[in-house]
Amino acid sequence: MSLQTLANQMASRGVEPNSRQGGLREIDIINQYFQKANIPPEQGVKLIDAAVKSGSKFTRSGNTLMAYKPVGPSATQIYFFSVDIAHEFAQAMGNLLTKLKRAGVRTIYMNKIDPTIVSTMQGIGVQTQQPDKPQYKVMATL
Repeated sequence: MSLQTLANQMASRGVEPNSRQGGLREIDIINQYFQKANIPPEQGVKLIDAAVKSGSKFTRSGNTLMAYKPVGPSATQIYFFSVDIAHEFAQAMGNLLTKLKRAGVRTIYMNKIDPTIVSTMQGIGVQTQQPDKPQYKVMATL
């Protein structure tokens, strides 16, 4: 599957991969993120496709996308795709987590421990902790 096919699938599910919102297009953020993380494009496309098919939604701030999927009452699993520099990423993360909190989310989970994301969360005042669900690696309370 190509990035364009992925963009078409995302658009069919209400995600706007070609909007810019003052920065890069969402599909370009995803592409650059995978390049920076040394994830082959085919593997990256499969990951995004699986996320979209499983009900994940996307929102953005700056050049950071956040995939999120409810996993219980007031609980959401998240994943960040960002090409923002450190201070812009911290601001974007704060904005995105505030959106979740306003929507009633109180607990967030992540599938992997990413030291940059964990330290950025702690830097903006979100404390991470051991998860109460074994399938996750990180939990935080908003």
